[in-house]
Amino acid sequence: MASENTQTVSGFIPDPCQQEVIEAQGGFHLVLAPPGCGKTQILTERIRYAHDSEGVAYKDMLCLTFTNRAARGMIERIAQNITDDDVRDVFVGNVHRFCSKFLFAEGLVAAESSVIDEDDAVSILARYLGEDEYMVLSNYNRRRSYSEIFHLESMMHQISHGHPKELRVHPDCINPTDIAAMRHICTVMGKPFDAAAMTDIYNNVEQYRDLTQSDTCDYGDRQAIFKLLQKMSLAQQYRRYKRANRLLDFQDLLMMTYDALAADREHKLYKRYPWIQVDEVQDINPLQMAIIKMLTAHPFRTVMFLGDEQQAIFSFMGAKLDTLSAIKSKSACQLHHLSVNHRSPRYLLDIFNTYAAEVLRIDSTLLPDAGKSSGEVLMGNELKILCSEDYAQEVRDCVQFADTLNRTFPQSTTAFVVNANRDAEDISQELTRCGIGHFKVSGTDLFSQPDVKLLLAHLGVLNNEFSFMSWARLMKGVRVYESNAAARKFVRDLFDRAILPSDLLRDDESTYLMRFVDSYTNDTIVVFDTETTGLNVFEDDILQIAAVKMRNGEVVKGSEFTVYIETEREIPAMLGDIVNPIVEERKHHDLLTHEEALRQFMAYADGCTLLGHNADYDYNILDFNLRRYTPDINLHDSHPEYLDSLRLVRLLHPELKEHKLKYLLEVLHLEGSNSHLADDDVNATRSVVVHCYECSKDRIEHQRDFLNDSRVRQRVETLRRNYKEMYATAHERMYVRE
Repeated sequence: MASENTQTVSGFIPDPCQQEVIEAQGGFHLVLAPPGCGKTQILTERIRYAHDSEGVAYKDMLCLTFTNRAARGMIERIAQNITDDDVRDVFVGNVHRFCSKFLFAEGLVAAESSVIDEDDAVSILARYLGEDEYMVLSNYNRRRSYSEIFHLESMMHQISHGHPKELRVHPDCINPTDIAAMRHICTVMGKPFDAAAMTDIYNNVEQYRDLTQSDTCDYGDRQAIFKLLQKMSLAQQYRRYKRANRLLDFQDLLMMTYDALAADREHKLYKRYPWIQVDEVQDINPLQMAIIKMLTAHPFRTVMFLGDEQQAIFSFMGAKLDTLSAIKSKSACQLHHLSVNHRSPRYLLDIFNTYAAEVLRIDSTLLPDAGKSSGEVLMGNELKILCSEDYAQEVRDCVQFADTLNRTFPQSTTAFVVNANRDAEDISQELTRCGIGHFKVSGTDLFSQPDVKLLLAHLGVLNNEFSFMSWARLMKGVRVYESNAAARKFVRDLFDRAILPSDLLRDDESTYLMRFVDSYTNDTIVVFDTETTGLNVFEDDILQIAAVKMRNGEVVKGSEFTVYIETEREIPAMLGDIVNPIVEERKHHDLLTHEEALRQFMAYADGCTLLGHNADYDYNILDFNLRRYTPDINLHDSHPEYLDSLRLVRLLHPELKEHKLKYLLEVLHLEGSNSHLADDDVNATRSVVVHCYECSKDRIEHQRDFLNDSRVRQRVETLRRNYKEMYATAHERMYVRE
């Protein structure tokens, strides 16, 4: 039984059905949740209730949504309503985002991999077919034929990796004619038609091309075999391109996560979740559902699915009820129904319910009720049917009526919902003719627009200057190249030569490797590391600074430097799953004041080049500690540039699955240990620096030759002319507090 309704911390007062769902902890649950039922608020309150009343740790909660937009809405609601900092440990996102995070965090893909969307995939394939990618994107039938090739690549992965047949995401990519062609090949070759045969044909397309000329096949069979092998060959080329450029599409994210979790069924090396809730479950495909099942801890505490049976109304959009039916059929499933629509007025809901019951034959017991809106006072003009003589008059009547609504209700917003893009264009033109301001959304996803993609690419390179796809999209967007394929090739040429595209925007025309090798051979380098109270460079304190000086790869004798610093901020007892060693270490050393310690380090580093592993963090937290405690010292004046061994390793070893010190010491067979104490980490970083120099010194001339090529210089000049100022301005503001 649900407890008596109580007001939550956020002021939200749940109705009895909502309260029941909030308190539905323990076991397996399905919630039928139609639109307007307050679902996002309920999901947030469930997190609070599970943590506060049931003792479930935030890090053990997994909240999966169907879209990124729904995830953002839920994250915002959580931030507004739950003040506990640890709530950030709850994973909230769609299945693809979870899979991406999982693959990168577990080192299952190269750290420099990029995720591509379907437009990128079309662009890649158009390169092999010699077609204009924009023509393909604007042609529904041609785009669908491309999709068959992408889906075939995914399908063959599933077949070759033994995924159960019911988990195959796009089985229709292999049509009856393709099946007949494969059967004919197997008959000619004298082997059974099975998964192994399909995989063999796919992996050895060229060996089977002779059958298209064979006398054992009539003309129709030869044509079918030719088309099948052509489709398979293109799927293989797409796969090879992705691998060569460390690219992952959305299906790769699902399939690789499934493979990893399936292989881990016995050992349970990867985290499983005892508390899971999944929204819009009717839109989850079988492969995603299988991943969710494997992510569930055994024994689990709570698993809740939320779905909407009325999504049958949208079956033309591909929504299915098979998943809902399968969940409902489980004997252990506890069923809940959120029956009240808190968003829509009764007069509108009545029309919907009448249509749903009488036309769509929806069970009336499943239709929502208006709840509190039942007591609303109606004016009698809430709904109106306009009749017009013809289409042109209809457009004028609608615009005139909208204008009346705007003048009558100036604080409200009027929206047109139309049947087709043409209707939207016509109404927009009439609104413009009448001088009525408006915003039109029709036919196209805003985020697929070139200008928006260019903006996202700009933000992408600021966030990660190693983002292959962001740089490629940007090169095309700022007109360095006219085609996406050429832009991708140029960026790949840069990365293959360990050149950062951002280097091309520098006035001195030097690459990062050039600057590193020059400092290594000519300067005194201070390899330093900090231990801090947290990861907020603006607010957290430095607890320890350790450093050593290097010249030509050798440690300057007697140059070791270590200081421990006092703080009033809380020091975290744990670093992930390990005890924070700095807590005990500080007990055995004198603690200096912030000012004294920082002045000592700046005097020690005077005239030297600073270098750290993930130095972006160490440099910037040092900068803000200096501003706070020794404002007369300006780090940007004394050390305007610094070197980062993490950046060097990412340039020189893009194939590595991660770049943390501990992993690098192991995989590159280097001396040192990563103890999370600054002095040990400095020694480990020094080993990485020496390794990077040995890998870099012979690549400088190759970089110069490439950059001095007249064709390359022309592209670089275009990039600098069209993007340098924008990049420099944005980059300068990366660590500016608003």
